[in-house]
Amino acid sequence: MISMAKDYVSMLKDAGYKITPQRLAVIEYLKKGPGHFTANDVYKEIRKSIPTITLATVYNILKAFADVRCINSFDVDGTTWFENEVELHANLMCKVCGNIVDIKIDKEKLIKLLGENADADFENITLFVRGVCPSCKARQEEDMRSLQVHQ
Repeated sequence: MISMAKDYVSMLKDAGYKITPQRLAVIEYLKKGPGHFTANDVYKEIRKSIPTITLATVYNILKAFADVRCINSFDVDGTTWFENEVELHANLMCKVCGNIVDIKIDKEKLIKLLGENADADFENITLFVRGVCPSCKARQEEDMRSLQVHQ
């Protein structure tokens, strides 16, 4: 994880950002490896060590990190979510538990498919899906098997 922090620092410096205590605190949060998080999640954690930090500051830091591709961001129902994963993938929001799960995607196949249907150059692709995550699906299937056994 130390190299991750160094990568963030070098990416920010290369983009012209100064490395402030607030930005370092966000990097420390990211090193913990949360999958998907909001600015409010980060704010609640960081204000324990930097009580004067504001939610707006945290949001602006995360936005800057996303702008230089240190992290990824996507919007769902008016909420901006952030994640460490910057490679192309889909985000599945589970309608049962509310968790967001990453789904691997074949980048070349997707770009080919999109290219066949749109005469465009793609800069960024964000895929968001609603459904049932693998954990909840497995629980539902187990519940169904259990019901069938007891009938």
